Amino acid sequence: MPDYDFSQVDAAIIDSQLNTARVFRDVLIRLGFRRVELFDSVKAAAGLLNAAMPDLVLVDADGEDSETFRFIRSLRNEPAVPNPFACVIVTTWAPTPALLTRVTNAGGDDLLMKPVSPKQVRDRIVSLIESRKGFVVTADYTGPDRRKSPREGAQVPVLDAPNTLRLKATGQWTQSGARMLLNEAITTVATQKRLRASIQVAFLVDFALAGLARPVPDRMAVDHVGRIGGFLDDLLRRLGEDGDHAPVEAVARAIKALADKIRAAGAAPVSAEDRNQLQALSHALMQAVDPDRPLEAMTQEVSSAVAGYRARLEQIAQAKAAAASAPPASPPDSAVSPIPQSAAGSAAGSAATALPAG
Repeated sequence: MPDYDFSQVDAAIIDSQLNTARVFRDVLIRLGFRRVELFDSVKAAAGLLNAAMPDLVLVDADGEDSETFRFIRSLRNEPAVPNPFACVIVTTWAPTPALLTRVTNAGGDDLLMKPVSPKQVRDRIVSLIESRKGFVVTADYTGPDRRKSPREGAQVPVLDAPNTLRLKATGQWTQSGARMLLNEAITTVATQKRLRASIQVAFLVDFALAGLARPVPDRMAVDHVGRIGGFLDDLLRRLGEDGDHAPVEAVARAIKALADKIRAAGAAPVSAEDRNQLQALSHALMQAVDPDRPLEAMTQEVSSAVAGYRARLEQIAQAKAAAASAPPASPPDSAVSPIPQSAAGSAAGSAATALPAG
């Protein structure tokens, strides 16, 4: 195993249990870390998002876990964060598959079960240095690639995100070089966010059109139109100074105004003119955001995604109908012993101590 130098790595530990935080700090110091900050809450650590984001963050998920995952999502997605690619290890005393899913969906790198040994911590850090996953950017996610296998349709590119932990631990760090890498990657993320947001808006419009055409608009269709504004807001705040974004802004604001009008009308009929305009504007937004790509290719991507989504909704509906019509299950034989709680806990712990490959 290579002899990494952690003396220049900046680390932060966020844990409401001070004794536990000190244990982690001592482990890092024994590994050679010299700069380790302790925070007793996510709120206390919020300043990291706007100042000097450390290279490695260990954040506890057992306290106010909603704040923990909000912190990780902000780290990965807020445009002003200086290093949105920092390595994040979530720690817990009670790992579960559900918690693992939340870590993955927020953009965390790993889930580590307490108590820990120095070797366990070192192994996880070495893994982040040697084999960290590439980042993917979608309309509502930025972080390590969650996909277990390639998916049908357009492939979201994988970004070789700057890993300042690796740069420092391997002696490749320079302030100017790292800043250049970070700026280039942040620009790439902003571009991808705009692209994916425009496609997501077109997807929501395409899915909603059939329901909006009914005499009384379908509730799900109106709800999907209601989601458009959030993606447009995110797109608009990512219009930087890297080009002329006036056409994008104009179209985005026109879509938002029309979507707000339809959502506010509720059960009132939606005119064919408004439906056609909504679709035309969504296509115009994709074209304005990505003028070099044929509109036909983008609309085909959207149509395929909508068809797949409808198929999944149909499968879910059929499964629910089958479950509702099935005869009630027989009560369990009282002679059969349930799974011991200790065994169930052990299984959950084993499943949650490492993120899945995708």
